[in-house]
Amino acid sequence: MTNILKKVISLLLVSVLCATSFVGCGQKVEPEVKVSDTASTETNDGAASEVVKPSGKIVVWGWEFIQKALELNMEAFKAEYPDIEVEFQIVATADLYQKMLLGLSAGGEGLPDVATIETSNLGQFVNVGGLMDLTDKVAPYTDKMNKFKWADASKDGKTYAMPWDSGPVALYYRTDVFEKAGLPSDPAEVSKLLKTWDDYYNTAKIIKEKTGSFMFPESQEKSTGRNFEKLLWQQGNFYFDEAGLPQLDNPEAVKAMTFLTSFVKEDLADNTEEWTQPWYDSLANGNVATIFAASWMGGFFSSWIAPDAVGLWKVVPLPTWAGSANTAANDGGSNLVISDTSKNKDAAWAYVEFMLGREESQLNMYKTMDVFPSLETTYSDAFFNEDMPYFGNQKVRSVFADTVSQIPVISYTKNYSQANESIREAYAKIIYNNISVEQALKEANDQVKSKIE
Repeated sequence: MTNILKKVISLLLVSVLCATSFVGCGQKVEPEVKVSDTASTETNDGAASEVVKPSGKIVVWGWEFIQKALELNMEAFKAEYPDIEVEFQIVATADLYQKMLLGLSAGGEGLPDVATIETSNLGQFVNVGGLMDLTDKVAPYTDKMNKFKWADASKDGKTYAMPWDSGPVALYYRTDVFEKAGLPSDPAEVSKLLKTWDDYYNTAKIIKEKTGSFMFPESQEKSTGRNFEKLLWQQGNFYFDEAGLPQLDNPEAVKAMTFLTSFVKEDLADNTEEWTQPWYDSLANGNVATIFAASWMGGFFSSWIAPDAVGLWKVVPLPTWAGSANTAANDGGSNLVISDTSKNKDAAWAYVEFMLGREESQLNMYKTMDVFPSLETTYSDAFFNEDMPYFGNQKVRSVFADTVSQIPVISYTKNYSQANESIREAYAKIIYNNISVEQALKEANDQVKSKIE
């Protein structure tokens, strides 16, 4: 049995976590080409030589949202690469990951040329192997992308993915709920009011007493663990240390879990499950005063979760933990990879580079689909400083652009799914079995350690 097959079988035994994430250059870098069509270069003796741009067909995998975002750039792509035929196949996230793992175990059989992989799952595929080494091709972009985005894309000094979008986290809050509680609602004043997470906790009690609204949504029965992860990430910490060893019971994890479960036990958090109708309703009708969520949440609010709440939501940076000035965390994000068995790697890279390495492409997707770019050279665009009517003309995009550089460099790692599952179990024990946070996290850490050994 090959090493790849062993790794794939191990991964398939663990249900792949489908993270709720959606999918950011100054000098343009042309993709490496096979030969070039109308482009010309000079030889050492000054003579011009023509090279032919990549041609032929490539297959791209992604879910429906991904297809809609990438399609926005296809007219411009075809103008530059008229001889590349792109067939986009819509594949749901869970199915895509399973098919990718099975294809990798079969030596690349049935794999697309290009595939979309969420950052929370990327480490699994990089570890399995079978992705094209993009180290040299992405070199012009390593200093132009959010630094933390390369963590899961790399292994042993090699890079196997091109970052797409990031999920910088900030605090969304309801101005009407704050005003009803007799609290300030202007972003500058709210930032002062909620300077630390202790301030946030004390404000939650005031809001509950004065308005009856909860501070944020957090399901008791079906927590996803994502709120815990955001609170942990902000502290520059996550499930595994740099050596890949689990650290689910370290002081930062205890602090984050104690904070989160205290809101649940004290009835300050709304018991609604993420991405269900009660959760949507709670966000739309002011039953919750805040939610700490990624940049992509704003588009969801304005388009389908709370389209009628115009001017009621605003955004401020996260409160800080005691002793730290960091106001940023990450939640989600995606990447494009190329199969190492692709028969048309030049065309595949031309596609990937055009979609993710070009400022125009990234901004086009952000403006239309609210896909926050990892490409930092886009942040100087005037679009980031525009007033947003839905948020009461606040310049919300600049809040995320100003804080994304603070996001600690954290890796989800290949064992993310196991750790997330164990954390959710620990959370349930704390809430329902009255087990101490320290004990529950120790048991979770031991459980993960035994699974990955």
